[in-house]
This record gives sequence, C-alpha cells and structure tokens, in this order.
Amino acid sequence: MALQKWEIFQDEATDFLNNYFNANFSMDGGLDATTSYITVRKSINTITTIEAKFGSTQAGQVVLTSEGNKFSFCDKSKNESNKYTQEIIKYLNSNYSSFAGTNTANIHVDISGTILFNWVKAIYEDKNVEWIISSQKFNNLALKDLLFIPINEIEKYFDISLVFRRKKTGNAHIPGKDIIDFKEQLDEVRKDYKIKKTNNKYLLTTSSRLSDFNIGSKYLVSMTNVDCQYYIKKKDVNTNPNVLIQLNLKENVEFKGELFKKTFDL
Repeated sequence: MALQKWEIFQDEATDFLNNYFNANFSMDGGLDATTSYITVRKSINTITTIEAKFGSTQAGQVVLTSEGNKFSFCDKSKNESNKYTQEIIKYLNSNYSSFAGTNTANIHVDISGTILFNWVKAIYEDKNVEWIISSQKFNNLALKDLLFIPINEIEKYFDISLVFRRKKTGNAHIPGKDIIDFKEQLDEVRKDYKIKKTNNKYLLTTSSRLSDFNIGSKYLVSMTNVDCQYYIKKKDVNTNPNVLIQLNLKENVEFKGELFKKTFDL
C-alpha cells in the first residue's frame, strides 16, 4: 500500500534531523496523523519530543456529549480536558442553538484564536512535546522548506481554526477485529455458514437465503451478485458531536536549528 503524504513527510523529516544534528531522532508516534511525534535521544537519554505535521493538519479533537440543551466533555476524547477545553465548550453552549441538531457536516466556530493556541500548547505540554517540525512539502526536503520551532511560538507561523462536526460515516465493511463478535451474534441465529476474507472484505455464505439482514444490534449484511452470499458490515452509529482544531502553516517558515542546539546542548 502506498504511503500517505504525511507518512512520507514524517520519515523524511526524521532523516533530515538525524543528518543535521548530533543526536538520534526516531519516529515513535502511532500509525495515524494525530500521534506523529519524533523522540530525540542522546546516548540512552531522551532529551525532548518533536511533533511532525505536514501542511494543513489537525492539531487535535474534542469529542462532546449533548444533553439538556448543553454540550459536555466526553471521555471518548483522546486528550484530557483542560481549562481551554472548558472555554471552548462554554462558547459552544452560549451559541447552543446554532450547533445542536444541525445537519451540516462542518461548521466554522468563530472563537478566539488565543484560546485555541493555548489549547494546543497545553495538549502538547501534556505529551511532553516541546518542538514542532512542519512543511508544505512532503518529500525531497531542504532547509528552506522546513519550519522547526518551539511549540510556544506556533502562533507566529500558523493560522488556527475550530470546526464543529456532526457527521455519520455510513455503514462500513467489518474490520477483522470484530469478526469474532460477529460470529457470536450470528451463531444465535444460525450455524450453517462460512466466512472468508476477499480483498479486505468479509463474505458470508449461507446454505439458504437470510430473512433478516440485521445481525444483532451492531452488524448487518448486504447482498452480492451471488445467491446466499453477503458482505458483512458494521452499522453506523450516530456519532457524538465533536470539534476539530486545525493548524494551517503560513509561508514564513523558519528553521531554528541553532536555538535547538543551544537549548539541548548538542
């Protein structure tokens, strides 16, 4: 599978830093764009962590619950709530009717940029992230292409925005991790079936046609062009409302390599 542009950027930025500084830089983040951090080590000691962000990027997300004519913080959020999270929620609640029940996928939230930048800084501080590297280019990186600054300077180099979102994703083909649970649900209905994986999709074959396409409360099947054969899908659920904090890189990039060397005695 071809790498995404942000994945290529992470790898190339890590290589660039390794060639530029006398330290070891390794991409230790997760497999998605929201956990893209580079760990910096000298000998066996970890000295700092760098956030790697390609171009316009999501800085974070807050998941909400909606009850009693107000929004509240939801523990499904990846990040802990802080005072800036509560300021965002307070603003949303002061304009509750503009957001609650909307059918619009994305709504721009006209809130103070200072609150948003402080939210980002607080989240990164919780992760022990002190620097950020970013670019509008994702490969063949040169010094002139790269922004490399302390996190506390991000407002000089990024625009920031907040989007309120309430959007269903639609029924999706079942992921492999849910197949065992699906089988347990199906076993309560019938035993005469086979399941096989083809092109990252799971096919259910039964000895006779199904009278009900719903399998338990979480799954369903859809017909193929073969009799008694069905695609297995996981039902969409009504997603919680959430807000996305977006960073948009400006043109005035600056690589503060000498400050980094001085700060960490490299």
